[in-house]
Amino acid sequence: MSTDDVSVVPEPSARGYYGPDGQPQFFSDPAMDRFVSVLVKITQELWVVSERLDGLERLVISKGLVTRAELDALGNDPAVNAERDQMLMAYVHRTLAALREPS
Repeated sequence: MSTDDVSVVPEPSARGYYGPDGQPQFFSDPAMDRFVSVLVKITQELWVVSERLDGLERLVISKGLVTRAELDALGNDPAVNAERDQMLMAYVHRTLAALREPS
């Protein structure tokens, strides 16, 4: 059997949902599929971060380790802001990676 006989579309599946490369394709423009992928990844990451942040804030405040005002004041610390800038760049790289993929 030659490689021409092997389909990249998983079986069983509706052929209309996969592009010629075997990747799911829902829009006529592959860039739209990559854009939707970015939105889904951002949404997933944001929800995970929101849940974890809420849990940590509740825990540290309930244990009397910090106050809400102390947590809010961290936004004015230049060292904290510099670290957060580095974390932001890594986040942007991760979440927007699909836009850099060749079509």
